[in-house]
Amino acid sequence: MGRPLNKRFFADATTGPGAGDEIKVNFHDGAGVKEGFIVKQKGSKRFVCSETGTLDTLHTCVLTTGKLPAALAAGEMAISFKMDDEETYTVSKIAGRKVTLSAPSATGTNLYDGKSVPWNFSTSTTDGAAQVEEAGADDIDNTDDDDFTADA
Repeated sequence: MGRPLNKRFFADATTGPGAGDEIKVNFHDGAGVKEGFIVKQKGSKRFVCSETGTLDTLHTCVLTTGKLPAALAAGEMAISFKMDDEETYTVSKIAGRKVTLSAPSATGTNLYDGKSVPWNFSTSTTDGAAQVEEAGADDIDNTDDDDFTADA
């Protein structure tokens, strides 16, 4: 499986994302595309996901490359990143410290399409790292929810 993701980036299926840094995903549960979070990793591109607000409902999904979240098919998932060029990318490969970015559409400059870069949750646009969407609420009023899916 390579270097798996650290479990601190996942949320518990019974309580959902909290004040920590949990990775937000979009996945198709067979009925439609849902926003959610990762519960656990089963392989390099297979994850168990749960829908935000619908706890304890698990779906095993395959990380899909180059698709906008709205175009996902049943059993597919996408993780969105924002890079320093302010463009939104999906990921074709994710590991503990690096991601390989993929442009989900032909709009924008797509300077980082196919590039492997470090990733984090920082909003900096000069650190050379991709910012992953955060599923939990880390603002004091528990209202933040990053949404990078401008092309969706």
